[in-house]
Amino acid sequence: MSTEKIFRQEKAFFSIEGINSIWEAVLDKAVQSSLPKDHEIEANHPDYFFFLLKGAVKLSCLSESGQERVVMRIGPGTLFNEVSHIHTSLFQSHSLHTLEECVVARFPKSILEDKDFFRQNPELACNLIHSLGIKAGAFFAQLFDSGLLEVSTRVSRSLYQLWQENGESESFSPGLTQSDLASTLGVHRSSLCRVIKALRQQGIIGKFTKTTLEILDPEALSREAGGMLFQHLSL
Repeated sequence: MSTEKIFRQEKAFFSIEGINSIWEAVLDKAVQSSLPKDHEIEANHPDYFFFLLKGAVKLSCLSESGQERVVMRIGPGTLFNEVSHIHTSLFQSHSLHTLEECVVARFPKSILEDKDFFRQNPELACNLIHSLGIKAGAFFAQLFDSGLLEVSTRVSRSLYQLWQENGESESFSPGLTQSDLASTLGVHRSSLCRVIKALRQQGIIGKFTKTTLEILDPEALSREAGGMLFQHLSL
């Protein structure tokens, strides 16, 4: 499998794929299995970490009230659940669900503590460090968004990103509802609706459903998204 290395904001949340494809060389140490769509993978599994061969998995965080925030979309050629074996917290609460039919390779946790394994495969150790750094950067960016940016700015950024990712068309299918976007951003739906209403009244956007999003004034939307600051953070 040849997977392009990708890590970017995609449809308003971080998408990562192909950054650990080098681990295909040691799949003989893993057990492969097929998982159906909407299958829940045990987060923080005490004995295993995983490598995604096919499909897509979403990583979500859950609030005490049960509200879900989608943190990351994981694509083929990516390790996941390895962080829970490197850094553990009693207060971590996240979930892993398949977004489509997936093929997953399950590695034993012991590999991460096997010095002989990494002596024999130093390139895998380097790759693991590299991918952990990418994920740390993604989480930092999301903390910045949620802690330092107003809800209106975060919503505008997401809408602008969707517009860019869909060919900068005036009207396109965003593939997510307003409720989905609120969940992704970790904001209350009523707060998102107020922002959408304000943008609509200003003539910046039009219709917003799962099948249709109208961006009527992308320049104004870019200003609402933070202008140059937004562009810098999206690099």
